[in-house]
Amino acid sequence: MNDPGLTVGSKVLVVDDKKENLDILTHILEGEGYEVSFAMEGEKAIQIASVYLPDLILLDVMMPGIDGFETCRRIKVLTDLRDIPIIFVTGKADVSDILRAFQVGAIDYVTKPIRHEELCARVKTHLQLRRLMIIRDELIAQMRQQNIRLEKMSVVNEEKLAQSEKMSHLGELIGELTHELSTPLGISTTALSTLSDNTQQISTDINSDKLSKSKLLKFLDVTAENYDIVLSNLNYAIQLINSFKKIVVGEFNQNTSKLELVNFLNDILHILRPKLRHLPHKIKVDCPNNISLNTQAGALSQVLINLINNALIHAFDDNTSGEITIGARAQADKLHLTVADNGNGIGDENLEHIFDKYFTSKADEGGSGLGLFIVKKIVAESLGGEISCQSSPEGTQFKVVIPLTLS
Repeated sequence: MNDPGLTVGSKVLVVDDKKENLDILTHILEGEGYEVSFAMEGEKAIQIASVYLPDLILLDVMMPGIDGFETCRRIKVLTDLRDIPIIFVTGKADVSDILRAFQVGAIDYVTKPIRHEELCARVKTHLQLRRLMIIRDELIAQMRQQNIRLEKMSVVNEEKLAQSEKMSHLGELIGELTHELSTPLGISTTALSTLSDNTQQISTDINSDKLSKSKLLKFLDVTAENYDIVLSNLNYAIQLINSFKKIVVGEFNQNTSKLELVNFLNDILHILRPKLRHLPHKIKVDCPNNISLNTQAGALSQVLINLINNALIHAFDDNTSGEITIGARAQADKLHLTVADNGNGIGDENLEHIFDKYFTSKADEGGSGLGLFIVKKIVAESLGGEISCQSSPEGTQFKVVIPLTLS
């Protein structure tokens, strides 16, 4: 990650309404080898970003017209811009402002006056992460294209192809985890930086005999507040990693294990949260709390994640919101799982081929036509069950029936 080739020549958009600040930031960034453009108001920044497509944005809060928070929010809903990392560079150091910055989509927060080394380090880190994510996406795309070529040439058999699909799926989940972890870790870093600054200030006051009771009480309040912020965000990061481990590690373990189904479904939604955050759709779970089963957790997670992704890709028109419901019922010795959407439905001419190898309605967008074919294969061969699909103009429902205890 320390390879300078990852960041040299990167494009940075600086947004600040004060020319002196723009001059300082431009001087610092150009000295690090970055290509810099600038804007002095939010609306103009969005226009420039849409054309310039920067690798990173440095954004002030207080500006004429729309402020930095609204500018960030608008950028994050634009498909071409939402993955660009945004760092706030501002004199507003209140905890509420910092939290709001992360809530609207910022990846980091630097307070003025600007510390040259700190700014450069944070910019370089986030540019490196951005570049690595781009490389990851390119590799995933190449892997998928390679899968198509190899299968059509009959070079690999179905088992190897399924394993390759699983690796691509794993790469996507790792990318989602990396992206999601950046927010709690960024908030924790900022809170720790605030603690460090306050500790230095209180130390200075002590050494100069200027420490008053009010200053000490304020220091203790700020320390407690930032400690709570760090603790809660690190706990969230740990929870996210644990969910990831339960789902992903299981994909490479063919042994059966006991699952509490409602917890298992919530773990799956947890690792899909980064993708869902930028989509207008909702996913809900309709599952009793008392269902447990013995099955291959990894195979089941791969089936459910594929069915959810299939609905997100195919069910809804652009710029429309929809709902996906994961339902579960235990009947006798079987588990009945459904993944249903209220989208456009599947035409009869496509429905009869939905599980065929190579069948896809998105071939022009790089679809391999293997997703549902592999899902059916996993349900039958790994989970000992059956899958079916029903559809109408009001939506589509996939139904998976598997034994509660896999022999």
